[in-house]
Amino acid sequence: MPKRWLVYVSGTLSCLALLGGIPRAMAQATGDYASDLGTLYGERYSLQAQKDVCISVQPKTRAALQKAYDDWRDRHEDLLDDLDDRFAAMIKKASVDQKDYSRNFGKYQGAVMRQRQEEKDALRALPRDELLRQCKELPGYLRSPKSNIPAKYPDEFKTVYGKK
Repeated sequence: MPKRWLVYVSGTLSCLALLGGIPRAMAQATGDYASDLGTLYGERYSLQAQKDVCISVQPKTRAALQKAYDDWRDRHEDLLDDLDDRFAAMIKKASVDQKDYSRNFGKYQGAVMRQRQEEKDALRALPRDELLRQCKELPGYLRSPKSNIPAKYPDEFKTVYGKK
C-alpha cells in the first residue's frame, strides 16, 4: 500500500511541474486526488514565484506587490494550511516510518522548491515587455476574486474537497 501512495505523491509533484505560466485553459482537472491536490497546493508557490521575479525586476514595486500577496495569503490562510496538512498526510501515508517520512517530506519539498525556481527562470526568460506587463497586472489580480483558489480551480477543488 505505501508504494501506491508514493505513486500518488509522485503524481502530485508531476502536476506541480505543470503549474506556472500555463494558461487556465490548458490546466485541466484530472479527477485524481493527488494530481488535483498538487494543482491546488502549487498555486501558492506559483504566485510566490511571480511576486519574487516581479520584485527583482522592479524593486520599487516591492511594497505594493508584497502587500497584495500578503493580503491574498491572509484570505487563503485556512485553505493553505489545510493543503499543507493534506500534502503532508499523503507523504506520511507513503512512508513506512518517521525516518522515511522525514526523508520523503524533505525530498518532495525540495522538488516543490525546484519547481518554483524553474518557474522563476521561465518568467525571467520572457520578453521584457511581457514580463513587465504581467508584473504590472499581478497586484490587481491578487486582489481580485479571480485569484481565489476555489474559483480558479473549481474542478480540482471539488475533487479534493468534494464540493464547489
